[in-house]
Amino acid sequence: MAPLLYPLVALLAAYPQVAPPAEVAPTCPAVDLGALGQRAAGEALREAGLGAGDEDVARMQTRARASAMLPELRVRALATAANARDYVSGTTGDVSTTFYPPSQLVEGSIVFHLDRLVYSGQEPRLERLRLERIEARAHLTQRVIDELSRWSRACADEAESPAGTDSHADAGARRRNAAMALDVWTGGWFSASLGGSERP
Repeated sequence: MAPLLYPLVALLAAYPQVAPPAEVAPTCPAVDLGALGQRAAGEALREAGLGAGDEDVARMQTRARASAMLPELRVRALATAANARDYVSGTTGDVSTTFYPPSQLVEGSIVFHLDRLVYSGQEPRLERLRLERIEARAHLTQRVIDELSRWSRACADEAESPAGTDSHADAGARRRNAAMALDVWTGGWFSASLGGSERP
């Protein structure tokens, strides 16, 4: 029996060993990316002071029109020094001198611009400000969406790559970088919304 076991042992030794499955990194929290992106964009806009509307611009326009009810006040002060003037009579040719004392004059005027109740003159500037705010909101929202996409892609790459490999480390670094950018834009809301899992 013993001679028969040797070939069997040799055959088993030559059979390729199956490597144990590599450790898989834990995946990122399962989240609804659509809802997360919407909330993250809203928090980023709030943190940047852009808000969701243009109430500030509307208030400025209202104040510009209401200012027409306030008058424009102008004050001017004039002062003259003492002087003397010579006058020559046209009939006799006699010369007479008249002395004038110093004098002061204050002149004031009040002007109402009631036409500003209809058109304050600030409409073009305020409209340009409103359009700039809309453009800034769209730009910041797109940046948040792009960064959230990078974070999601890095999470998937990190989960699919074996731990200890260069691809796993690269995916983890990309995930952390994206999370840091989102935290900066949202004032730390992003990591807090994931339960702090993205905090270093």
